[in-house]
Amino acid sequence: MKSAYSQCLIVLCVLWIVPPAPAQSPAKHPYIPHVVSYDASRLSAYSTTELIDLLSRESIEKNAQGKGIYSVLPVDRRGVDDPPNVDPRLYVQLHLNDHAVDYALSVERELASRHAYRELIAVFKSTEDEVQQAWVIDTLSQMRSPEVDAGLRRFISEKKEERSYLALKYFSLACDPEALRILTRNYFQYSVSSEEWATIVRSFGQCKYKPATARLVETVDAMMIDLGYASHQSLLAIYPDAGIEFRNPLETQEAWRKYLRTHH
Repeated sequence: MKSAYSQCLIVLCVLWIVPPAPAQSPAKHPYIPHVVSYDASRLSAYSTTELIDLLSRESIEKNAQGKGIYSVLPVDRRGVDDPPNVDPRLYVQLHLNDHAVDYALSVERELASRHAYRELIAVFKSTEDEVQQAWVIDTLSQMRSPEVDAGLRRFISEKKEERSYLALKYFSLACDPEALRILTRNYFQYSVSSEEWATIVRSFGQCKYKPATARLVETVDAMMIDLGYASHQSLLAIYPDAGIEFRNPLETQEAWRKYLRTHH
């Protein structure tokens, strides 16, 4: 686990903060979001700016519901299987409250109905709120179009920076070859958590992207079991005939190494 972006977890509604990654160069005129209270009954009455600000860190902290452990970042919307139980002394699994920030999904749908991609991209470019950046990309992923693609393409680079990572994540969900190539080159070198990187790992499997195979094997034994299991599942998606089951992560990793010596 590596950055404040990746560790935006609220425990009993108290934010758990870890030291942030080195800051990127700030925008000349950074966008400063306002804290907005959410009222489902007036969703359509919010301005587009207010809706986007409902996806900021402080607004999500204010409006998140329930107790327990939950992330203020978007979760992977694809069907994600729970990993099997492993020795908790060696591996860690987070059990998050998936419903704490459900209101954000309604906000995303409203923004999509307004086709507000220009406003979203403008905020993505200038906000320094990494949580807001992540939700903007999640929203744009739900309204994917050639216009959105063109607006986000310019943020792609080889640099291990937050905006570049999020733009690459957007394109990886559509199996974009350039995005997958860069993410493979920079495998697990961004300031994101294991849980967040697992979303990229799932894209490698979804896209059956063989150039990432060796990298995926490296993370089968990740301490965060969600990442290890996602790596295994993606390898199975690429090599469906392997017949390897996920049990002990180290043994599973060795089984993949053995298999790939003759099938890579």
